[in-house]
Amino acid sequence: MAFLVVFSLLATPLQAQTPARDHSPKPGQSDALPKDHPLRLVSIQPDSVYQGMLGLQTNGWLGSDDGESIVLSKQKTLWLFGDTFIGPLSNGVRVAGAPMINSTIGIQDRKKSPPDCLTFYWKEKNGKPASFFPHQASTPGDYYWITKGVMLKGELFLFGYCISGGAAEGLLGWTVAGSVLIRVSNPLDPPERWVQKAYPLNFGKDNTFYSALVVKPPYLYLYGIVEPRQTALARVRIDDLKAGKLTEAYEYWVNGPKGPHWAREATNCVPQFLPVNSECSVQYEPAWKLYTCFTYDVFIPEIFLTTAKELTGPWSKPVPIYKIPESDRYSFKVMSYAVRQHPELSSRPGEVILTYATNIPNSERELFTEEGKEIYIHRFVRAQFELNDLAKDGANGQAGKSK
Repeated sequence: MAFLVVFSLLATPLQAQTPARDHSPKPGQSDALPKDHPLRLVSIQPDSVYQGMLGLQTNGWLGSDDGESIVLSKQKTLWLFGDTFIGPLSNGVRVAGAPMINSTIGIQDRKKSPPDCLTFYWKEKNGKPASFFPHQASTPGDYYWITKGVMLKGELFLFGYCISGGAAEGLLGWTVAGSVLIRVSNPLDPPERWVQKAYPLNFGKDNTFYSALVVKPPYLYLYGIVEPRQTALARVRIDDLKAGKLTEAYEYWVNGPKGPHWAREATNCVPQFLPVNSECSVQYEPAWKLYTCFTYDVFIPEIFLTTAKELTGPWSKPVPIYKIPESDRYSFKVMSYAVRQHPELSSRPGEVILTYATNIPNSERELFTEEGKEIYIHRFVRAQFELNDLAKDGANGQAGKSK
């Protein structure tokens, strides 16, 4: 995404959200979680196995953000990337003047060892790099930021922002024009042959529902953001999506006189997890009987964990489990965001593989220097969790059921 999007779209300052802030572990520290937490953090540290997979590439791919991974098949994984620099390297440093396009993808062959297991793709227009997901006239705005996706019955469904304005107007020149669903009917074909069809999504002014996706048949559940700024939850039947229905088929988890229930309008939504942001992951771990969300606040250089027994919540107070080491390593300010979990990369029970993006607020000049060459690339983190013996009987106190 654009350099300032993280401040206006991705997060609400955590200081205003009053979560648990008693623990602030450094990389490798394993005592981050409270004693009554249902999980115990055994270890957490930067991952060396996958780190080079999303680094600067000699073929022209010079870094991006987003970093969503979607399993396409037993062998292939799709990686989604946002604003991406395309250009040459000189002694391992980006060459100044590299153009930025708004979307690229990668296809990972999971049968190959990293880092040489991923192929990057983008398009060309008039001999110049162009976004992999070109804007379609059926949708608002000028281009897309595609941030989430899911495979449903052999078809790829992608969600994201429609954006108006761009680099020619400066870093503040863009506005959100709406939301988009892109359907790819042939995702197992080579990406250059993908058939993309875009549809506008009308969630209402300032509402979005693609922060995190969870498939639980017969529904696809979608976490998002509504006003007043909070995380909310929607759902849609998978068969309705396949049949071509759009937001008219969505239901929202809302408060009512008789308690929380599913409704057709996103009004009085039940608040979900904190911090509020537009890019994270929600996963269910059967061995733990918990949903986990690894999330973030761009104003605080940490990764947070929050859990729930049900998709609908309630969610535990977020606890910081990892301090971003890049936050105080450079002569310039570095922010972190776009935390994602990648369960397909985990190799044993309780193991969690995360990525996060780094960026420099208000500037891109430093990215084209020796000091800044490792910023605006994804960092991998490997964590090991286990059930907390002291909390196995449900001492966390969470409750609530979806209906």
